[in-house]
Amino acid sequence: MQYQNEISHQLARRQTLRQFRAGLVQKDTICDAEFILVTASKYHGHLADYPCPICGSEDLRVVLWVYGDEIGRAAGSARSEEEIEQLVKNGRQATVHTVEVCPTCKWNHLLKAETATAS
Repeated sequence: MQYQNEISHQLARRQTLRQFRAGLVQKDTICDAEFILVTASKYHGHLADYPCPICGSEDLRVVLWVYGDEIGRAAGSARSEEEIEQLVKNGRQATVHTVEVCPTCKWNHLLKAETATAS
């Protein structure tokens, strides 16, 4: 499997964090992860190698969400790298969103979006 057409959302993340630290954005505005996202991050995500930028929790997780017409009912769900590889075999492709999620304070942010295709 390979990834292509990466769109990074790191600039928007940094801007949001700057605004939060400057008091221009309230915590409840940016710490709004829905139950399904938090739950998916616990079961399908992996621990980030850095703490939550909002509360400092070491439980910050990174989860992959897949989207696309070619993957049928799997679209709109959290998946592992191995599952994504199976979904895109035989020439199919899917958009993969990499999202960081803090189960402690509910911070969440899209880190990048990219297209997964068979190698």
